[in-house]
Amino acid sequence: MESISDRINLLLKNRGITAYRLCMDTGIDTGTFSKSIRTKERWKSQHMRTMSDYFKVSLDWLMKGETMAQSVQREIAEVSKKLTQVPILGIVECGKPTATWYEAGNKFIEMNDISHLHTPFILVAKGESMSPYINAGDKILCADIPERIKNGVAVVVSFDSPPDTYEANAKLIKFEKDGLVTLYSINTKFAPTIHRENEIKKIFKVVRIIRDVK
Repeated sequence: MESISDRINLLLKNRGITAYRLCMDTGIDTGTFSKSIRTKERWKSQHMRTMSDYFKVSLDWLMKGETMAQSVQREIAEVSKKLTQVPILGIVECGKPTATWYEAGNKFIEMNDISHLHTPFILVAKGESMSPYINAGDKILCADIPERIKNGVAVVVSFDSPPDTYEANAKLIKFEKDGLVTLYSINTKFAPTIHRENEIKKIFKVVRIIRDVK
């Protein structure tokens, strides 16, 4: 299998450059270079970048023997491995809790860096009480957080509802005394609402806002 040392030797041969001249031109210590080229030990990243610039070849090729196209394909493959399909479960009101989940059908968004989240899902925001933090049409990434959520955090709260409905509301939350919970908006035109904790089915934390740029 071709190594970094093999590729450096090939460049030296093709360019008609001696190892001594390379070291003099780049400032790389001759003893360090000789040992690395002979034993094929791990090359210092600083030396790799220096030789990449010196020979005017890509760092990916020098380190991995990859062409630019192969490098891009590898990066795409690595990102794809980390992608998670997150379901869009429907819409959520940023106002009165009248939205019904599961209206969106079997739609998904592929996302990365969320493997640490428990049962992530997405709701599409409706209403303006949380603007500009959450605007109508924004996709809200939510997750079930095992620890108690802190006051002032944006949440999606689902309530016990009549049969065949699943109502929810996106708000900021504050836990009061005596088992009461206040849900309030960024827009002060919308009055806060107070609920007993036993009226609430589940509290999900808003993890990320996904906004389409028009």
